[in-house]
Amino acid sequence: MKYIYEAGGASVVFSRDSPFWITAITGISGTNVTVTESQGAGQVGSSLESQAVQPRDITINGSLIADAAINRQAVLSCIRPCVAGRFTIEQDGKSWYIEGVPTRTPEFSDGASLQDFQFVLHCPYPYWRSTDEGVQQVAGLTKLFQFPCTLAGTWYLSKYTDGFFTAIQNSGNLPIEFDVVFTAKTEVTDPEIYHVEQRQFIKINKVLTAGEQITVSTVYGRKGVVFRQTDGGESNGFRYLDIGSDLNLQLLPGVNTIRCDAANNREGLDVKIIAPKGVIAGV
Repeated sequence: MKYIYEAGGASVVFSRDSPFWITAITGISGTNVTVTESQGAGQVGSSLESQAVQPRDITINGSLIADAAINRQAVLSCIRPCVAGRFTIEQDGKSWYIEGVPTRTPEFSDGASLQDFQFVLHCPYPYWRSTDEGVQQVAGLTKLFQFPCTLAGTWYLSKYTDGFFTAIQNSGNLPIEFDVVFTAKTEVTDPEIYHVEQRQFIKINKVLTAGEQITVSTVYGRKGVVFRQTDGGESNGFRYLDIGSDLNLQLLPGVNTIRCDAANNREGLDVKIIAPKGVIAGV
């Protein structure tokens, strides 16, 4: 197992074959949920009103097993106050990350060659995301050429995705927020995607000329619409979003069926959905 902490352009790798070891870690699996209830007069028990998943605190204990003075500075230079970091766990060919800020930077014990340390990472978003970010082509040209390859027979550099429905797999156990990118290859009118299982959609009420692009994000903290012009200039595109569009739309665990369409010239539309390939509650 390998642990990686990255922040401010610096990184520290904790593993058995490095001088940085993690000896104990708590807070990576359990998730705290606050439950709000109400109770009426004479009611037996209570009625559930709401539930809210709370932020996560991860406490990490470790040791420096060589060159304590030099390696100590490497840890302190990476895990700094008020600098957000990414903590990644790699195991069995899979890797998951979580982001947060230190609420306690590393505290070291004394020692000439061996020093123990501890720090606490506070993670406002408590779920772990897969480091493998997926870009799913929903409509448009899909790249087919790759190495190794054979040039015998019939083969294609790319292929237009002409089906109305695309199955997107969420390999995690929690819903995933995502970005959807609409790009006009030729003039397109009112592009949209529709989530078949949830019966929800995201639609743009605009005639997109060739080269124009609109990105809609359902990710908390950056929910919104960005309009990109042909010259690369960007502006707020919220005015183009259909009033019935759902900015809380997520990819559910398992298979999600997405329908792509446009009021006119769907063939000139390129649509991509960008999201981690999985999100899990704990590792």
